[in-house]
Amino acid sequence: MGIEPTLAAWEAAVLPLNYTRGTVNLPVPPPSGKGRGTGLRFRWSDLDCGSDHGGGDRVRASWVWGALLATLVAADTVHAAGGARPAADWRPIVSPAQQVFPALLIATANLRAPAAQPPDGVLGDPHGMVGVALAATRDGQRARVSIEAPGLGAPSSIEVVLPRAGDWYQVYPTMRWDFARLQDQRRAAPATIEFAVEVDGQPATRRVQRVRLRAVNEAPYSIDDDGRRTDLSWMFAAYVDEEHPLVQRILGEALAAGHVDRFDGYQSGDPQQVYRQVFAVWQVLARHGMRYSSIARTSAAQDAVLSQYVRFLDESWENRQANCVDGAVLLASVLRRIDLDVQLVLVPGHMFLAFDLAPGGERAYLETTRLGDVAGKAGQGALLHNFQQAVEEGLARHAQAQDRFGRADAPEYRIIDIDAARRLGVAPIAMR
Repeated sequence: MGIEPTLAAWEAAVLPLNYTRGTVNLPVPPPSGKGRGTGLRFRWSDLDCGSDHGGGDRVRASWVWGALLATLVAADTVHAAGGARPAADWRPIVSPAQQVFPALLIATANLRAPAAQPPDGVLGDPHGMVGVALAATRDGQRARVSIEAPGLGAPSSIEVVLPRAGDWYQVYPTMRWDFARLQDQRRAAPATIEFAVEVDGQPATRRVQRVRLRAVNEAPYSIDDDGRRTDLSWMFAAYVDEEHPLVQRILGEALAAGHVDRFDGYQSGDPQQVYRQVFAVWQVLARHGMRYSSIARTSAAQDAVLSQYVRFLDESWENRQANCVDGAVLLASVLRRIDLDVQLVLVPGHMFLAFDLAPGGERAYLETTRLGDVAGKAGQGALLHNFQQAVEEGLARHAQAQDRFGRADAPEYRIIDIDAARRLGVAPIAMR
């Protein structure tokens, strides 16, 4: 099979998992008393990996996380000890768009170390999303940044040296998030984050930033940067959870029903055996009574951040409902457990599943919304016909869109390789 088209910046690499590169210019005034002021270039991160089915498997990654500052606002409250003039100008950073997405924090908590040094002007955690933009008033200025998100984690701080007077720097402490607490966030709610900056040992200036805390089910997948969309579609890999107890239950039901004798992944070397294993899982879901429910996109900050509500595996199973994303995530979780290579295929307003028929070989596609087209008590012949229709429809959808995958001008067309995501450190949210 051919290799999907790629972003222009990475001509040779397939990009099923991708965070596009770019910069945001924030015009800022020069620090007090300095004639030279520079607009700090806030650099987007690059997260890039993939599987080259045309000639071996490879992963290439460059990750330098920058903050989204296009909508940076002044802090709600400012306190300076004794009315003293602040030693340096600074602004809070909460990205994306003054929102905290628990799913994004959990999924990226174990990202592997950056392949390259952060760009000039970025200090501290290269994956940071909460920090400050700070202007130096002299060369070699020392600063301490402290941040606290009450109820969401422990106080976090970092001490840095700002090399050049007149320049602005992004400073990110490694945030000590309470990940168990973030996993429990099932509804959106307001929250506050407290910032304190000490410069050259002077009393700290403090600011409080109001933010929107999103639900853990909300997956941010696209960010608008002054008319340019930045791709976060790899976030959907965080909802694939091959270790969830439900996965083993589904496999056990398939074996007990005699749909297959065993789940052996690719060991047989027979693509038809791969199909049989996928069909065995399909039958369990169909007989359980899984039904399609329409997709529900959630918007944030006037669509500056597009997000999708994704059900966790047990929610889909217990409710017997799944939209296209939920169904693809559920099937991907089960198929990964039996060592099949799976991908989530994203097209505008829709998602379906892909799986390899052999390691690095031909790829099949599956339209998961076909689940529920036949009654759960239907005979195996009817279910097989239903499965074949789902395979054919998935193949047709991919063929229709195949020239758009990975293109910089088509950010809504992505093939998200779950194995590549795991190797980069994109972890399952692991709800139980």
